Amino acid sequence: MKKLFMVASLPALRASRLVALTVLLASTAATGALAQSAKDLVGAWTLVSADAYGPNPKGALIFDANGHFSSQFMRSDLPKYASNSRTQGTPEEYKATVQGYVGYFGTYALNGTDLVFHIEGSSFPNWNGTDQKRTNVTITGDELKYSQPTPSAGGPPIVVVWKRAQ
Repeated sequence: MKKLFMVASLPALRASRLVALTVLLASTAATGALAQSAKDLVGAWTLVSADAYGPNPKGALIFDANGHFSSQFMRSDLPKYASNSRTQGTPEEYKATVQGYVGYFGTYALNGTDLVFHIEGSSFPNWNGTDQKRTNVTITGDELKYSQPTPSAGGPPIVVVWKRAQ
């Protein structure tokens, strides 16, 4: 049985490692997909954009260090209820609320560029007890961005952008 060994000088080995590391860092920086972990998510985030919630959406996303999260999305133009009571709205007011708001909470895990929310409770009950995956997660500076492949309102995937709350 033949064994093949490649012998390289220590300086050549260091140089090749440096080249490989430089290429890796350059390609990672170019895509904005900087190395990230669940620790990078921890804190409060404010919604910047999510097409389903209009041009000026409101929202909050909070991650704690123990793997729990809470998320809310809301249209900024939701109409007020004429009755001034959330339990005595008109069918049109209720419809606008359902179409313009979703909130959910539970636990989360970040696996590479996939963020998985395990939904414990949601204003959209079909999500209760399910895992909801967000893909192409990037954290660049104070911006968190991901794709939502299965929006609760249906339709094509959307890109959601958050900024770290100050």
